Amino acid sequence: MGMPRIVTLTLSPALDLSTSVDAIEPWKKLRCESPPRTDPGGGGINVARAILELGGDPIAVAALGGHVGSLVADELRGQGIALRRVNVRRATRQNFAVTERSTGFQFRFVHTAPAMSPAEWTRCLHITLEAAQDAAIVVASSSVPTGVPADAFAVLAEQLAEHGTPLVVDTSGPALRAALMAPLELVKPSINELAGITDARLDTMERCETAIRTLQFRGGCRVVVLSLGADGALFVPRGEDAFVVRPPAIDPISTSGAGDSMVAAITLALARGESLVDAARFGVAAGTSATLVEGTGLCKLDAVQRLMAGTVVTTPGGAPL
Repeated sequence: MGMPRIVTLTLSPALDLSTSVDAIEPWKKLRCESPPRTDPGGGGINVARAILELGGDPIAVAALGGHVGSLVADELRGQGIALRRVNVRRATRQNFAVTERSTGFQFRFVHTAPAMSPAEWTRCLHITLEAAQDAAIVVASSSVPTGVPADAFAVLAEQLAEHGTPLVVDTSGPALRAALMAPLELVKPSINELAGITDARLDTMERCETAIRTLQFRGGCRVVVLSLGADGALFVPRGEDAFVVRPPAIDPISTSGAGDSMVAAITLALARGESLVDAARFGVAAGTSATLVEGTGLCKLDAVQRLMAGTVVTTPGGAPL
């Protein structure tokens, strides 16, 4: 059996720079570690990079503009990732992460994605659908820039469903709300993102599950994965029992890239035909692995395989969060 092909879509890519200083203080010139680390970033791009590391065959569709967009494209191609570049007028953003060595704290500075025109978004949609013709699954992961309709990922889900291709979505705000009404395979909100689209009090696992079941009843999503940070994730499949996967205890170095690594591993496992429980354990291990990498690094396969043995699957219960 060959590697499953997975297409990722990133509407708001970035060039991620990361460095470190001894201490962050106001008004002073802070001498950074040189040179800074640079990584191609943005949700779908990170998912594609992690899928490649984990043994999958990704194609990254990304809206890239200007000199920074070309740097992102060069980095991706240098890493061996097939890229379908959608040229856009506005320059791709840069993000910046600084680790304070004296405390281990990481400070992340994230720019807003540049606006897109209707024609640019439409090209992204068409190129994603074209790339997905022989794909096992598609992942749309990113914020939705100004100019892109809130139901963009819902529209993509409906068009992919006509060809029987499942869609995984990782986004927030109105785009998340709209996507949950569409025929999705899986969506991965955080607690804050879920709280942003519900009126529920999300202070226990039981309440989180109830809020998710309500959304599933109204919409078309098969699996909702609620990320719980260091506590793992709550998995709620439609019409089946929910469960929690907890990771082994570790000392994190950086939380950047953890969510994207989890999405990548879950998606790859599902594309390989694995059960949801096995995909969940793989995903939580991958997310945990990413926290052991400095800067904006992602999961590493050897660490993921090692951490999987320490994951624990439990029932949600009513435990406080």
